[in-house]
Amino acid sequence: MLISIKLAGPLRKEVQGHKKGELELELPEGTKVSGAVVALGIKDRVRMLLLNGRPLLDDRELVEGDRLFLLPPELAYNMYVATGFLSPMARDEIRRKRGEKE
Repeated sequence: MLISIKLAGPLRKEVQGHKKGELELELPEGTKVSGAVVALGIKDRVRMLLLNGRPLLDDRELVEGDRLFLLPPELAYNMYVATGFLSPMARDEIRRKRGEKE
């Protein structure tokens, strides 16, 4: 399946093959959002994301044509304050650090 990725700010320097921060990514059917981020090699750099223009609250399976917008920590804070959401991976990391169950 083919999805679109939009990279914010510094992530553009960390991912190859994009044009003005946008790229298409071919993934196997059934890949979850976290799998797409891992495939880009920036798992530890994504702090917030949007799926098809909406905050993503869980690590769901992607479908053909989905669009991910990925933000690094440097840009995510202001967006977080404004919207009050984090990527599922960032939320899980915070919970682990606090010793909470997922």
